[in-house]
Amino acid sequence: MSRMIGFNHGALSDSYEKQANEQGFTLGEEKERLEKLGFSVVYCWIHGVLTDSQYDMALKKLQKQLVKAIKPLPEPPKEGSTDENHA
Repeated sequence: MSRMIGFNHGALSDSYEKQANEQGFTLGEEKERLEKLGFSVVYCWIHGVLTDSQYDMALKKLQKQLVKAIKPLPEPPKEGSTDENHA
C-alpha cells in the first residue's frame, strides 16, 4: 500500500521541510535547494513571468523532485527504552 505525500505551494504555505516532517518525512540535504526553487517558481508566477499553465507545469515538475527527495524520518526512541549505551 502506497502512501500519499502532498505539498502546498505558495507564499503563505509552510516550508516544504515542515510539510514533509508533518507527514513523517524529511527532504534531507535537498531542502534548501527545493525551498529556493519553489520560491522562484511562485515569484515568477506572481510577477507575470510565468503564465498560469506554465506555473502549473513547473509545480508538477517541482512536485516530482520533492517526492523523489523525501526520506522517512528516523523513528523516535520508544519511552522507557535504554538502548543509548547498549551496542
